[in-house]
Amino acid sequence: MSDNRLILIPKSPDYVPTKEAQDQAVALFKAIAPESDEIKIEVSEHPRLISCGANLERITCPCCHKDLSIDWWADWVSEEAELNFPLKATQLPCCGAAQSLDSLIYHWPQGFARFSLEAMNPNIRDLPPVAELNLEKVLKCGLRKIWQHL
Repeated sequence: MSDNRLILIPKSPDYVPTKEAQDQAVALFKAIAPESDEIKIEVSEHPRLISCGANLERITCPCCHKDLSIDWWADWVSEEAELNFPLKATQLPCCGAAQSLDSLIYHWPQGFARFSLEAMNPNIRDLPPVAELNLEKVLKCGLRKIWQHL
C-alpha cells in the first residue's frame, strides 16, 4: 500500500520556528487533518530536500521555462547534499541562467528546508486556504505545500 504525506515547509530554507510555534502548529494541523495516521515535525541542522516522491513529473527553469534533465538535476542534488545544501546558484544548461536548486520550478512542488510539518495520509483533498493562512500566522513564515507520494 502506498502512503501520501502533506508536508509544509517554510519558503525560506533556513527558517526554523520557535518550539512554542511548532507545538501550536501541530495542534492546529491535527484539527485540520484529524484522520492523519501521524503528524510530526522534523528539524535539521542544515536544509534538506523535501521531495514530492513519485509525484515528481518534471523540473523547469524559472527563466526560460525549458525542462531540465532529471538525471542532470539528480547529479546536482548529490553534489549539494555532500555540502549540506548551501543552495548556491549554478549555471543552468538550458539558458545559462544562474539559479539555485530551491529556485527551480518543480512539477509537483518540492523544496528545501530545515523545518517541516508533516501529516501522513491526512485524508484531506487539500489544505483549505484559511487553514494555510492560520498555519503561516502561527509559524510566522510563508509556507510551501508539498504532496509526497511514497
